[in-house]
Amino acid sequence: MERNLQEIIDILPEHISKMLKNALLRSGTNKIEEIRLRTGRPLLVDTAIGKFAVLSGGSLSPALGGAYIVTPEDINKVFMNICENSVYAYMEEIRQGFITIKGGHRIGFTGKAVMEKGSVINIKEINAVNIRISGEVKGCANPYIDKIVSDGKVKNTLIVSPPGCGKTTMLRDIARLLSDSCLKVGVCDERGEIAQMYHGEPQCEIGTQTDVIVDAPKDIAIDMFLRTMSPDVIICDELTQYADSKAVARCFGTGVNVIASIHGDNIEDIKNKEIFKDIIGNGGFTQALLLSANKKLTGERIMVDFYDL
Repeated sequence: MERNLQEIIDILPEHISKMLKNALLRSGTNKIEEIRLRTGRPLLVDTAIGKFAVLSGGSLSPALGGAYIVTPEDINKVFMNICENSVYAYMEEIRQGFITIKGGHRIGFTGKAVMEKGSVINIKEINAVNIRISGEVKGCANPYIDKIVSDGKVKNTLIVSPPGCGKTTMLRDIARLLSDSCLKVGVCDERGEIAQMYHGEPQCEIGTQTDVIVDAPKDIAIDMFLRTMSPDVIICDELTQYADSKAVARCFGTGVNVIASIHGDNIEDIKNKEIFKDIIGNGGFTQALLLSANKKLTGERIMVDFYDL
């Protein structure tokens, strides 16, 4: 069994682990992307070959009949395992609704939010868990790095695609390649998905000269890097608001290059968004890499196009 999958199996209740192992063996795949547990509802998995219910007998089915029904005890067992039996020690992560475990796997959960002064301070009565299995595609940026670095200089580049097409995976590999080519790289990992840090150590290969700030808003993390770490390149995921755009503009003003991702179906979609107009062209982002909406990022084939901005 692959290391990534074994790390997930280890946090599941023993009876679910056995069912899942048998199901994967019978189906001929262990390429799981997500496992979803919801109290009183079927155990579901997303795999490389489709979405399935896990049957009580230990097999996968596209239909829900006969699926194993998740119990409150199952949810509690998984939650305590990912907290290493110390909820208090993980309270900061719990407030955000997810915990990253060893291997870089992100475990999201839902339940009753406890509020104080307009902020979530805890989540209780956990009723659902979504396990997202970490997966690197090391080398996926190799065919495109020569367009990102030209004559020894990094071009300010946007990675554009709809959700789920591989933007974060591409950013991670670009960080690795630039860092290993002797550039100082700063990764603003607001959602913890690029470096996938666990106890201060990246669980993905992000390069020998890469520094990471986790969980801080991108504008704050960018300013921290500019003040303290003298990066050559800053990489950040999903620019979404004016504060992000203004922080990126400050990078350009200090001569620090930026590679960032944005949600979008096409290049015109991005260029027409008011909040990005000041950072596209005119000394800002000069090119965009568009990941296709109908092809998922894989190690073998990536559907991409480059556009001048």
